[in-house]
Amino acid sequence: MRIIYGDFMKCLNKDCNAGEIEEDDNFCYKCGHWTARGYSFLKQPENIQGILNGNGAKRDDRFLTMISLTLFAFIAFTFIGLYRGEDLFKPLYFVKRKIDNYVYGYNTAIIKTDNIYNKKNINSLEEANQIIDYDLDSQNFKCSYALDTFKLETDIEKAYSIPSVSFCDMSYNEAEKIKNVIDKMYSLFPNMKGALTNISITNAKTKSEYIAYFQPMFQFVNPNEDINFYNKVNKTQILLNSYYFLNENVMSNPIESVVGENWYVKDATWESTISHELGHYITFVIFLRENGLENITFVTKDNENKIYELLKIYESGEFSTNIVNQALNNYNNKYKTNLDLDSFALTISKYAGVKNNDNVLIADETIAEAIHDFYLHGENLSKSSYEIISIIKSKL
Repeated sequence: MRIIYGDFMKCLNKDCNAGEIEEDDNFCYKCGHWTARGYSFLKQPENIQGILNGNGAKRDDRFLTMISLTLFAFIAFTFIGLYRGEDLFKPLYFVKRKIDNYVYGYNTAIIKTDNIYNKKNINSLEEANQIIDYDLDSQNFKCSYALDTFKLETDIEKAYSIPSVSFCDMSYNEAEKIKNVIDKMYSLFPNMKGALTNISITNAKTKSEYIAYFQPMFQFVNPNEDINFYNKVNKTQILLNSYYFLNENVMSNPIESVVGENWYVKDATWESTISHELGHYITFVIFLRENGLENITFVTKDNENKIYELLKIYESGEFSTNIVNQALNNYNNKYKTNLDLDSFALTISKYAGVKNNDNVLIADETIAEAIHDFYLHGENLSKSSYEIISIIKSKL
């Protein structure tokens, strides 16, 4: 049924006026109907099968190409990840910092200091310190600080036997100021090593909850496990509130703008408050040693009851109150005065005289402020602070 006019054909659609069509065209360029050549060609079953097989092969080729490209991309990403390590994810945490700053209105800490690990086999104090170090060390890749800041952390850890120090995202200048406080405190009280496990930047529950904070115990490893099967690990740490220490615009204001006049001892700075927190730590160290312990980091079934019973006594404030009462008696005898406990504490600072909800002096704050006074003023500290420091040094 071929209708051929020289080298041209006509469309088989009688209503189509396409005119002449090239001889080798199977379909009309105008209406899409087949030509005589197309009709003849498609009537042959082997031609239909060939077309289908060809199209199927093309689809298979495209699918195999897509799989190959996907596999190649996965292998390449894995290789880059192994080569670059956690640095590959640094841009993600850079974006997270920016988002958090937008949400909260200030810089926040990107590391977590409240991780808890369960079902871990810890068999010695050395292993306990290793997992404390691992906890924050494994998060270092999130931080954006310079190597100089990292070196400050390492120097503190090695010099004072502190398993983990993290100034993550803190400026070098600020980290150096804090290191200077720590260095001076350990020079004033060289025997206070051994019980502190962490000094870390963190996010407080509220931005102004505290500037720095001493936490005698944070149950860190296996707190929910049976002591008969898993030893436990506690942190004893000083936490630095990110709202202050990561935001230079906040710390450019005098500390009195936050805490009020004469709250801390004279000449207090944002960084010197860390000496106050180390003062709490010193009191804690003395308490532990007088009760036969060097630290509460590694907890076994043999020492668990003793540790937690002693913590209850420490938290009652009885130990600190006895020290302050002894200092008060020495003061009154030396200077022929008759100050009561509250008045004695207030000669140091308002914070030294703070009371609890039962209107009882918090003697632990009195001692911490006396140590703060000693840190700032040395031999020129107040007379009341001197009496407390004398007792502290004799016990430490």
